[in-house]
Amino acid sequence: MRIQWVMLSLMAIFIVFNTGSAVATETITFATLNWEPFIGEELPEKGFFSALTREVFKRAGYDMKLEFMTWNRALELARRGKYDGLLGAYYNEDREKDFYYPDPVAKSQEVFVQRKGSKISYTHFSELKKYKIGSLLGGASGAALREQGFNVEDTADEIMSLKKLKAGRIDLHVMGMQQFYYLTDTDAFLKKIRNEFEVVSPPYKEYDVYGPISKKTVDGENIVKKFNKALQEIKSDGTFDKIMIRFGQKNN
Repeated sequence: MRIQWVMLSLMAIFIVFNTGSAVATETITFATLNWEPFIGEELPEKGFFSALTREVFKRAGYDMKLEFMTWNRALELARRGKYDGLLGAYYNEDREKDFYYPDPVAKSQEVFVQRKGSKISYTHFSELKKYKIGSLLGGASGAALREQGFNVEDTADEIMSLKKLKAGRIDLHVMGMQQFYYLTDTDAFLKKIRNEFEVVSPPYKEYDVYGPISKKTVDGENIVKKFNKALQEIKSDGTFDKIMIRFGQKNN
């Protein structure tokens, strides 16, 4: 009788552990940067883009974690497979060699920022080739402009580049419009000088924003398929819009 009880106990333990492993949630770890209001260490839920992506992965059966660093470092480490992916990336052909791109989650409008009074304007991008343009190190916009023969100077972060613009060390800085307004509303130094900047019209370009998966990640293509399916689900059932509204990114 005692032996039978021991056997039943062992079977129960086996079932519990086996069931636990069957439903265990896998973890996806992304390298990323502070790119407010999309992504940020100090933002609620790490920003609206993080919240959206986390919900998609939750539906797909994954837990999402973030590691913050400079963008150029994030790009390089994710490319080498030290992280599963890169959160908050634009598409370019060079990156497609190293990443699987899922469907985009959001959009970002890139603009040129100038010192007020500089009176820089253009009807065609080629007219800006005579200016020195600041860009985020590792950023897609700077790389695209450089390939077209523009004079681009990279900086490790956007705030430093705007300070260089203020000091006259560069003529323009290319960056996301949403981030420009966020930084000039929240950064202590930039708040004091925000009236010294202005956005050049028309905008440079609108980009889709992705969470690409490194091709070094095991089962990366399948992760992307699951992600795309889950993204369509949260859009269909209204969850996507609810998250956007919660972060003030969509009108009711």
